[in-house]
Amino acid sequence: MSGPENTFINSVHKHLPPALYRMKNHNQYNGGIADVWYSGKQDLWIEYKFISVAVRDSTAVDLISGKKPEISYLQQEWLTQRHLEGRRVGVIVGCRTGGVWYPGLSWNRKSTALEFRSSLHSRPNLAEIIIGVVS
Repeated sequence: MSGPENTFINSVHKHLPPALYRMKNHNQYNGGIADVWYSGKQDLWIEYKFISVAVRDSTAVDLISGKKPEISYLQQEWLTQRHLEGRRVGVIVGCRTGGVWYPGLSWNRKSTALEFRSSLHSRPNLAEIIIGVVS
């Protein structure tokens, strides 16, 4: 599979150590599973998204509402249930200039384009966050 989301995932992964085990998930029969599972001393499941961020600061960044939310209702349910089981989950929302890390269930709220841009991390920094969580 190619596309902006997979290109973004690969651009984060190139900053991870080769020894860090990761598995890209795609199962056409079982929807909602997070995109990547990372295995270290701790496990981590991350759902990745790639968006275009609005120029106007006050424009809403809403990942969870509407007919076709960025994080599908199946994905929301899967992430929530794994979190309630005590597993480490999160969402990384990428854009052209970086990405925002939403640990746990913190993706479950609206923000503005200004808030989103002010929370951006570089791709190497996102890799460091992943390493820190699984170490």
